[in-house]
Amino acid sequence: MIYSIARNSFSAIYSTIKDVVDYSSTTIYDMFISHPITSLTYEKLCERLTGQQQRILDVGVGTGVPLNQALNRFPINCEITAIDINHNYLRKASQLFKDKPQVKLYELDFYQMNSETYGTFDAIVFSSSFLLLNQPKEALQLAISLLKPGGNIYFMVTLSDSHFGDTLKYITSIDLHLQSEQEFEKMIQQSQLKINYKQRLQKVTNIATLLFKVFIYETKI
Repeated sequence: MIYSIARNSFSAIYSTIKDVVDYSSTTIYDMFISHPITSLTYEKLCERLTGQQQRILDVGVGTGVPLNQALNRFPINCEITAIDINHNYLRKASQLFKDKPQVKLYELDFYQMNSETYGTFDAIVFSSSFLLLNQPKEALQLAISLLKPGGNIYFMVTLSDSHFGDTLKYITSIDLHLQSEQEFEKMIQQSQLKINYKQRLQKVTNIATLLFKVFIYETKI
């Protein structure tokens, strides 16, 4: 009986600690990534999307905060398939989108995507997630295979020639896997994709956009 009480007490304490750690990780992510960087890139993304883009794949939706903030600016009646591999982030996102049926959330590795199961898309969005993929060249080819004819792939990326990303990783445990602008564009150009729009996003009041090069790229085959 004493053992059972101790075990239950330990389980309760462990569960509480885990919830606190999980909440802290999503809070830190939103503080340093979602609000200052990703929210800004979603604002610009909405300016580029058109009414013809009805099926949209969001790769790396995270906590869903930036997507939720911009959702009313997406094309009317569009369907958004949003994926992420982080269970804690998706748990928060599921609360944001529980009454928004146009957003379908999946806990899924991008490399598990296929057109037979999930169909093809008018637009594929890598919302600050592309440089985190461990096989970016393979990811490009997979994204192309999931694209409808005439569709677009959008990359919202944070690029830097400095070592500031190492400092951010030390402070927040978030590794942005920063590349230089030249390296990133060379990789895109070596695929079948062509860059038909590019803009660096900056705001004087947004320190992150002054420290990093925050870009949105619109590409197509």
